[in-house]
Amino acid sequence: MASHDNKAADLEERVSYIHSVTTKDVDGYAEAKSPKDLEEGALAEGGALDLFSREAFALFMQYGAIGVIYGMIPALNYPIFN
Repeated sequence: MASHDNKAADLEERVSYIHSVTTKDVDGYAEAKSPKDLEEGALAEGGALDLFSREAFALFMQYGAIGVIYGMIPALNYPIFN
């Protein structure tokens, strides 16, 4: 069985390692790790959602529909497969 010397891949691997060690982005991580404009913990601008608004009601209906579907799928196992 002949051994294959893959010198090109070895060189690329070493160059990649040297490149990653020599070029550190010190300032880039500090700016990207936490947003500056949303300091009060909100993920989006604007106030709290009114619980009786159309958007909140639609979200509640969606949660309910998914709950019904996930509840019905295991219950339909017996009637369908028998």
